[in-house]
Amino acid sequence: MFQIKICGVRLKPDIDAVVQAGGDAVGLNFFPPSVRYLDPASPITTELSTYARQCGLFRVGVFVNKPAEEIRDVIGKSGIDAVQLHGDELVSDVALYAKLGLPLLRAIKLPAGKLTAAKIDEHVRPWVDAGCQVLLDADAGAQHGGSGRSLDWESTRRWSEQFPAVRWVLAGGLRPQNVAEAIRVSGARSIDVASGVESPRGQKSPALITEFCESARSAWG
Repeated sequence: MFQIKICGVRLKPDIDAVVQAGGDAVGLNFFPPSVRYLDPASPITTELSTYARQCGLFRVGVFVNKPAEEIRDVIGKSGIDAVQLHGDELVSDVALYAKLGLPLLRAIKLPAGKLTAAKIDEHVRPWVDAGCQVLLDADAGAQHGGSGRSLDWESTRRWSEQFPAVRWVLAGGLRPQNVAEAIRVSGARSIDVASGVESPRGQKSPALITEFCESARSAWG
């Protein structure tokens, strides 16, 4: 789906920074309580999404507990390329979301600390079997992401080595200073960052985006 996603962009300069740094995807956050929220009804959001497409970026809409029909309306307004389910959605609802006709990325919120491969797969497997790709994030409770908390990367590596067919994205607490280590330890081939490239919180930093992307690419070689 993507290699480096910068989530929570809100301005055209954010898009420019991602492109110049070599990122290939952006996340548009449609969760109202978030500091990164974009109003899907605003022409500014449509303009931002269109600009991202023109720049060649893959656009992922981030939703928390939104019914499929409401997401369909957002798709029509924003033209996003994929849907990220980041709330308390149920596996039984995937068939409804699949009718939207876009790839589905499910955020799996794992507890911090060491986990067995079997425990991680217990969280992941139902969504994979339902046809979703998965994003592994640290459980942030009611915040639903963007908390800066990290997963245990050795645990994700052991799980990934045991279940190599699963396509997954690493998120949670990534920043320029640790993303190379996170990739090397976890074996991630796809990464997602929000708060780790912000200064102050909620405001994307072009310098941090550049440093983050350069560090990630150095780890992949």
